[in-house]
Amino acid sequence: MDHCTCKQGGIAINRLFDSETPIWALFGRMADLAILSLLWTICCIPVITAGASTAALMRAVMNMNTGEGNWRARHFFRYFRSNFRNATLLWLIFLPVAVLLIADLLILAGTVSLIYRMQRIAAVIGLIIWVFTAIWAFTLTAVFDTGIIQTIKNAFYLGISWLPRTIAMSVLWMIPVGLLAFYPDIFSRIIVLWPVLLSGGTAYVCSKLMFKPLKPYFEQAGMVFPEDTAE
Repeated sequence: MDHCTCKQGGIAINRLFDSETPIWALFGRMADLAILSLLWTICCIPVITAGASTAALMRAVMNMNTGEGNWRARHFFRYFRSNFRNATLLWLIFLPVAVLLIADLLILAGTVSLIYRMQRIAAVIGLIIWVFTAIWAFTLTAVFDTGIIQTIKNAFYLGISWLPRTIAMSVLWMIPVGLLAFYPDIFSRIIVLWPVLLSGGTAYVCSKLMFKPLKPYFEQAGMVFPEDTAE
């Protein structure tokens, strides 16, 4: 009896430290996301490379989600290089628009004129459209080989067609901005976690939300997915 008990205990311990168990798979996934988060943050520091960095991050987490391709650190840099031209051009379109809209809101803050209020409303609507479109655009440019203008059109279409998912993704990405604006104390506490884990985790959740809308296009490209891929 004692021999059987020891044997069963040994099997349980072996299972606990088996790299194929769900718990270790989860730890491995978290480690991969932490590395991707850090790489994304570092590559966004020059600002001009933020588009290519975001495209590389979304390509990596999309691969992680679908089981197609790779998502390790060296592959992140491969995706960064392969998407650099298109993603940077895309970013150079999105960045000035965001700067203009935000500057407009800041300049008009506190004004009481009806015309200025309408301008502020227009700027807010413009920023919402910007966020909805940008969330899809960098994933599309990372995964599909289409022109810049077509990518923006497709991103806008998907953002509106899948509005609930787009809103959910927008909220996830805008959490740090909201905390900085309204709860700076909380923001100061999580800012260290953001580059280490949260950005990769946010991108991974967004890739899951994007999978169902993009699946028909993936299948047209001949991709085959595991049955347990989340939709």
